[in-house]
Amino acid sequence: MRTKILVLLAALLFTHAAHAEAVVGQPVPALVTPTLDGKAFDLSSLKGKVVVLHFWATWCPACRDEMPALEAVWRKTHSKGVEVLAISADRPRNKSDVLNLMHYFTFPASMMDSASKNDFGTPSAIPVTYVIGKDGVVVDMMRPDIKPLTEGGLGGEVKALLEAKTDAPKPETKPDEKTDAKP
Repeated sequence: MRTKILVLLAALLFTHAAHAEAVVGQPVPALVTPTLDGKAFDLSSLKGKVVVLHFWATWCPACRDEMPALEAVWRKTHSKGVEVLAISADRPRNKSDVLNLMHYFTFPASMMDSASKNDFGTPSAIPVTYVIGKDGVVVDMMRPDIKPLTEGGLGGEVKALLEAKTDAPKPETKPDEKTDAKP
């Protein structure tokens, strides 16, 4: 009996760790998913771009309220190197609801259940939006109860990340023979 309890506790801890959410200041978790229009989305291939990931659902009023702000930021910044993906937590049987709602928006979307790799896991609450810098590190997390997603707030953050210089690798230098030479 004791062994069964320990095994169950270990399984619960492993499951919880496997579904941990992204952490601000840490490298972004892996995410590979097809978009609703059939294109491949692989987060690891987007280094050098600012990425906004929005977890949402059609049945969530706060989620729907944030979609126009995402659309506005997408339209203003996509050509400058910003990618946006709205990841629906709707059940696969409700995909038609997702498709119907996404007809009003031009940014890409996917279904969470379609992901072949999702190290974000299932968010503990939605909507939740992650902003990822060009270096692949999670810069911010927005939720209505902590930091609401607004066009001005997200737009300002994305603009600052686009303008930020990334650290370029420094060329290896050889010691200057003239300064290293002894008299």
